[in-house]
Amino acid sequence: MAESGGLARVLGKAGFDPKPFVNSISQGGEEDLQNNRRKIQSLAEDTAQALKKNVYRNYSQFIETAKEVSILEGEMYQLSHMLLEQKAIMGAMLETSLTSDKIELPKEKVKEETPEEDTRRNLAFLLEKVEGCSSITEVPGRHLIHNGDLVELDPESYSALKKVHAFLLNDSLMIADWLPSRRGPVRYKFQVLYELDSFAVVNVRDMGSVRNAFKILMFPDSKLYQCDTPKAKRSWLDVIEETKKKKMVSDTLKKEVAQVAERTSTLSVDSGNPFNEDDDEPDESLTIPSEVDLLLKEEWVQDLPEDLDVCIAQRDFEGAVELIDRVNEHLQKIPNSASVKEYRVRIDHRVKQLTEVLMHELQVSPERSLRGGPRAARRAVTHLVKLGKSAQACDLFLKNRSAIIKFNLKQLKFEGATTIYIRTLCNVFFNTLKETGKEFMKAFPEHYACFSAFVVWVSEELQSFVSLFGRQVFASQMSLTTIADCVKLVREHCNQLSDIGLELTFNLNTMLLPDVEKTVADNRDQLIEATKLRAADDLWRPINLHDEDAVDKFVSELEDLGIAHMDKYIYNGCLIALTTNTVQFTRSYLSFLDDLLKLYIPELHHLVVTSLVAIFKSQCKHMETSLNSHKFLREHDFIVKNAKFLAKSVLPVAEKMFKEKLGHTPKDIINLNKEYKKLKRIWETSGALV
Repeated sequence: MAESGGLARVLGKAGFDPKPFVNSISQGGEEDLQNNRRKIQSLAEDTAQALKKNVYRNYSQFIETAKEVSILEGEMYQLSHMLLEQKAIMGAMLETSLTSDKIELPKEKVKEETPEEDTRRNLAFLLEKVEGCSSITEVPGRHLIHNGDLVELDPESYSALKKVHAFLLNDSLMIADWLPSRRGPVRYKFQVLYELDSFAVVNVRDMGSVRNAFKILMFPDSKLYQCDTPKAKRSWLDVIEETKKKKMVSDTLKKEVAQVAERTSTLSVDSGNPFNEDDDEPDESLTIPSEVDLLLKEEWVQDLPEDLDVCIAQRDFEGAVELIDRVNEHLQKIPNSASVKEYRVRIDHRVKQLTEVLMHELQVSPERSLRGGPRAARRAVTHLVKLGKSAQACDLFLKNRSAIIKFNLKQLKFEGATTIYIRTLCNVFFNTLKETGKEFMKAFPEHYACFSAFVVWVSEELQSFVSLFGRQVFASQMSLTTIADCVKLVREHCNQLSDIGLELTFNLNTMLLPDVEKTVADNRDQLIEATKLRAADDLWRPINLHDEDAVDKFVSELEDLGIAHMDKYIYNGCLIALTTNTVQFTRSYLSFLDDLLKLYIPELHHLVVTSLVAIFKSQCKHMETSLNSHKFLREHDFIVKNAKFLAKSVLPVAEKMFKEKLGHTPKDIINLNKEYKKLKRIWETSGALV
């Protein structure tokens, strides 16, 4: 270690020069060099270890600093509340005279401020501790009665699910999830709100590991909660029961007052006494606000929350949506008073339950069948749109369709030829996209913002399909003809999406372009290499087919490729004035051209043309070499005849195929005839006869 320390000091000097140092240690021979190498390596390891320790030390300090900042944030929040309390105390002191007699405010002003201040004071705890409960605290007259920590248990296995905090209000029970990683005053997140009328509390007998538990029953579900001590459990059961009784008495009193007020107003109208001067000032004890009267006097409005619960439980979604529309239309005619706000909270709670049920209809899970198709989801989507949840409906609908596409593609089995499988694959995928597009337009006819989400979804699904297509077509060792047929199939199916207004051919071609370019380049290189191999074995001998049937078959095969007038190349009955090399090149070249035209898109134009020119020039190079060779002096006429065949029979066919596909022939293909003229000059220089 001391040696390493000395070496570290030498290397760490400000004016360290490596050259003299290397010269000095190299004079001691190989053994000295090995020792210095080990020292430097040991020094490097020690340095790396020291760096790791420094990084860990700094990281630990960073974590501690973050914790301190979080704690300071909480203290600042508490300090802010203390300042607000001090401000309120100062305001109260200003209202007090020197003799400590409080200045009395007008009665009307006290009447106006007291309920609001009481509500704010009762619900201040919720605002400070629970995230997402602002709508709960907006109901006038609502206040906190009891709260405490509970543990939610699984009703079947009795295992602990999570820690929650329950808040009992005068008209409902709120459950909030505990946030273990959150620091500061906000320690809970709002989960759900249960109205006191909608649930029942049942005591659960202690058994096994389940102790101090009680169950909350809400049709058709139930929740199981566990307290810390038997005393806490008894306190929860008693206070919930007492609060439910008080709410029942309050609701009954409201209805009776409303009925009395209605009868009083009827009697006042029917009396018709012109000398009754007190008609304009009815008894305040029998008078209630008009909006409460309008809200409670109709029986269907009072029973609507319970009717909604029944519709949701019976999965009568149409009836539930109709009731919600009806009550919303009714509430719009009533001023937005405290009673209306309280009633709206009850309705909103049912709307949330209905929304969750409808969203569950569209969610994908292993136990749900995926064979229903998009029409099966249209019902849930329609209701969600009516409830103002079009964004959620759109997202879930598209996720549902993604799962259906994935399921349908997995059902396909790779059997038989690749082209048959790809045809089936395209039918399933693009028909599903087409069907989804039609159903989407029916489900979201006026929601134009959702159509952009649909276009993005289609692009993503197309990308997934192209990945699957590429694994089946490009990744395997398939012929270019098979690949071209498969690409042509998928383009034809993609073009059919234009029936629903989707033009995705450009996207498809862009996704396929890298694989297609690589395939074309690989096949071009293979053809050039095959041309060179055949040229090495070419002896420039005519083809002998031995019988007339073989000759007829040969002529028919070339006619299928587009080459006519082969009679002038046949002599002595069964001899062909062409070499095997020339015929094989003609077949491979025209077949390659046909495949390229199936794959052709403007982005591939340069690659297609240059590939065809390179392959043709490689064959011309072979003929040029043969004409310049003394080995084939006697075969010069025969070589020229093969060259004429390529120039006057094969090239015109290639030009015709290009013109039928593009409407014109590329200039580079037309210029290939110059290669024949070059061969002609070489042949004429050799002294042979044309």
